Amino acid sequence: MASWGKCDFSEFKAMADRFRSAADIHASERFTREVLLELGNMLLAGTKRRTPVDTGKLRGNWFITNVRQRGDVFEIEIYNNTEYAPWVENGHRIVVRGKTVGWCEGFFMLRLSVTDVERLAPEVIGKRSDEFLKKLMEGSK
Repeated sequence: MASWGKCDFSEFKAMADRFRSAADIHASERFTREVLLELGNMLLAGTKRRTPVDTGKLRGNWFITNVRQRGDVFEIEIYNNTEYAPWVENGHRIVVRGKTVGWCEGFFMLRLSVTDVERLAPEVIGKRSDEFLKKLMEGSK
């Protein structure tokens, strides 16, 4: 009978082990948290950059929470605890002696930053996914 030679499947076994390890819920959760935190920090930086400065209080009071998981959903929250933040974001009436005399346009610093991050998210997620898969295929070095 003809001999086909010897095959060393140790590399395939090692790759299968890496895939099994990544399939572990903790690895995928860690990946999701890292990507969400990166996107959240991008959102925070963009929002701060767009926030107008008078005293600096409004710009200095933007924060993000840690990544939280609720069931299958991961979330991160960006917020500003300055009392007038919603009016600067969305605009407001100008009132003098109880009468509306005009309108002050909003800066939309959060809304515009969300749009930017939504546009960039596929690229960020794709890059991080490629890195994650590369580690699986080649192993951590």
